[in-house]
Amino acid sequence: MLTACDLSCLRSDRMIFSGLGFCLQEGALLLLKGPNGSGKTSLLRILCGLLEPGKGEVLWNGEPIENNAAFRHDLMMIGHKSAVKSDLTVYENLAFWAALYGTEMLIPAALKFYDLHRFHDMPAGQLSAGWQRRVALARLIVAPCKLWLLDEPTNFLDDEAVVLTASLIESRVAQGGIVVVASHIMTSAIAAHTLFMGDFA
Repeated sequence: MLTACDLSCLRSDRMIFSGLGFCLQEGALLLLKGPNGSGKTSLLRILCGLLEPGKGEVLWNGEPIENNAAFRHDLMMIGHKSAVKSDLTVYENLAFWAALYGTEMLIPAALKFYDLHRFHDMPAGQLSAGWQRRVALARLIVAPCKLWLLDEPTNFLDDEAVVLTASLIESRVAQGGIVVVASHIMTSAIAAHTLFMGDFA
């Protein structure tokens, strides 16, 4: 369970949002909507512990996320940048994450899902931005964490990969995961909560 309690965010002496709160149970999908500058990325950074809220706190299964080893193990955050290791091959990038979770057996499935097997031995830095984004999102398969925080996950993706990513998110939710997605374009065919950042400006 992910709980946001009366969160506020102050950046450069400007209140981005305040009084923001929600509680997500297992199998929940929350879509964050709002124009650029409305605080979607800031909220995701607060939810993962990278940014201190001006007020309020974030709880994972009833416990604060600060210094919470269980929370760190259960979390996968993918931000605006794909953050792949450019000097490692596609396979080695996925192997790095799989080694952390003991899920090396899932690497072939991740390569196949995002059609990356043809590039498995190519340095990731030689791929286009769209293919690097696929490598980043393939982490979600090799590290199937309970909580996904995704900031514009469809950046740089073609239509096919957008559909694949939407199906991956929906599958994770159906399996009991919790997913929070900031996206201008993504919608969901399954029941989802939508949080409009402007409501807390």
